[in-house]
Amino acid sequence: MTLEAILKQTTDLPTFPAAALAVLKETSSADASANSISKHITQDQALTARVLRLANSAYYGLPRQVMDVSESVIVLGTRTVRNLCMVAATYPWMSRPLPGYGLEPYHLWVNSFSVALGSKLIAERTGAAQSDSAFTAGLLHNIGKVALSAWLENKLGSVQQIAQAEGLSFDEVERRMFGFDHAEVGAFLAERWNLPKPYVDVIRFHHQPEACGAGSPLVDITHLADHLSMNLGFGVGGDGLLYRFSEPAMSELGLTAGGLEELGAELSETYEKQEKLFLDNESASERRAA
Repeated sequence: MTLEAILKQTTDLPTFPAAALAVLKETSSADASANSISKHITQDQALTARVLRLANSAYYGLPRQVMDVSESVIVLGTRTVRNLCMVAATYPWMSRPLPGYGLEPYHLWVNSFSVALGSKLIAERTGAAQSDSAFTAGLLHNIGKVALSAWLENKLGSVQQIAQAEGLSFDEVERRMFGFDHAEVGAFLAERWNLPKPYVDVIRFHHQPEACGAGSPLVDITHLADHLSMNLGFGVGGDGLLYRFSEPAMSELGLTAGGLEELGAELSETYEKQEKLFLDNESASERRAA
């Protein structure tokens, strides 16, 4: 089957709200203001409610409740609200279980949020990309799993066995089975949503940064953050650590193995602090458990 046919037959595909895409573009403009950003967010009632709930979460500890989106931009800042908007836009479908990848409810979310935080840390440490752009890239990197999971539900054990027996990575086995992998599926979705090309590249090449060519720091950053997140056990599924690590990606960013280890420790600490952002009824520890 072609990639297009797979997606056509996949029910309940993830969607990216038009309001969130407008915010993504608006916050990249030098002319962005609290009013212009809030105008886009408030076009989507559900998105507005989730952004305000996040802005008033225990993590930020604001002295009083923020009542409207424009006020949240003024109090928290453009970049923070942009990140909150991306979190609010993706959480509903990232919190679903994905049996095809052995992911329980919330596990994809935990993985995506931790990679977003890790990407932000790496961008800040290296100066290779804007931290909020890195956050968004990390958050979206695995969207293809949402679409491909249903097609792997009865094949996960076979994929694991082939990967281990033949020394292949999980995505290599996906390509053998389907002719494409979850990264390509995700990139196809991202293009359909009209996401900016740098994010499409991250989604497509986060497991193979060399294939994207030189001069793609967001891809390198997300690859390393994904590696850190998996090693720390954040939302690890049946594909586990069955992916190849790119030494060139680390070199391109001027990082060493020791520096990466330090970033891993920082990511673990940062995640523990920021998991309060998505506490609802279940405890954060239950959501993190793999």
